[in-house]
Amino acid sequence: MAYLFLDIETYIDKETPETGLNPYFLNSKIIAIVFNYYNAFVLTEKNIIPPTIYKEWDSSEKEILKKFYDFAKRKVETDPHIKFVGFNLIKFDLPYLFARLKYYEIDKEENIHKILFQKPHHIDLGQVSMITSSRMKKRKEFYNVGRREINKFFNIPIKTEDGRKLSEYYRNKQFKKIIDYIKKESKFELLYINLRRHIHAKKTMDPS
Repeated sequence: MAYLFLDIETYIDKETPETGLNPYFLNSKIIAIVFNYYNAFVLTEKNIIPPTIYKEWDSSEKEILKKFYDFAKRKVETDPHIKFVGFNLIKFDLPYLFARLKYYEIDKEENIHKILFQKPHHIDLGQVSMITSSRMKKRKEFYNVGRREINKFFNIPIKTEDGRKLSEYYRNKQFKKIIDYIKKESKFELLYINLRRHIHAKKTMDPS
């Protein structure tokens, strides 16, 4: 069993800011694919390594998409238990990746769907984080929990800038600042480990 932690950084166009969330606009694009692969059964802090970053400005969006897709495909096809892990992974990262891979015709749609959605298991930390919501406990209903809120809950460092600043760096070719931003943001492994421990400590998984 293995883990593939995944995050993408997208471009927010000044004239069409929807490009940051919607992959179907003319100026929509992925500017960085950030991931870590762990061939481990149980992930702990000692396993954590710096992220791999595929940068659009070093080659092209098509090139980094193909490079990541080829990597993910090899891992998915050889490990039926692989887990894709991210924050808002199902709502944002995977659909955006699917659309851009389709746009460049990296593979047939049915094959892309199989690699991103059908074969791997998915752990969306955004959805799992709902268990920490004080509103959920009070009102007995599910409430979304943002990255800042969940990081604060577990005392995980929180980045001070948002995606709009990242796109500004991109337009100004301040690529080192983008890398610094990404490294500050890449705390998914810590969040995953803390959520797993929190759930088991609360005995959430035990039968009533």
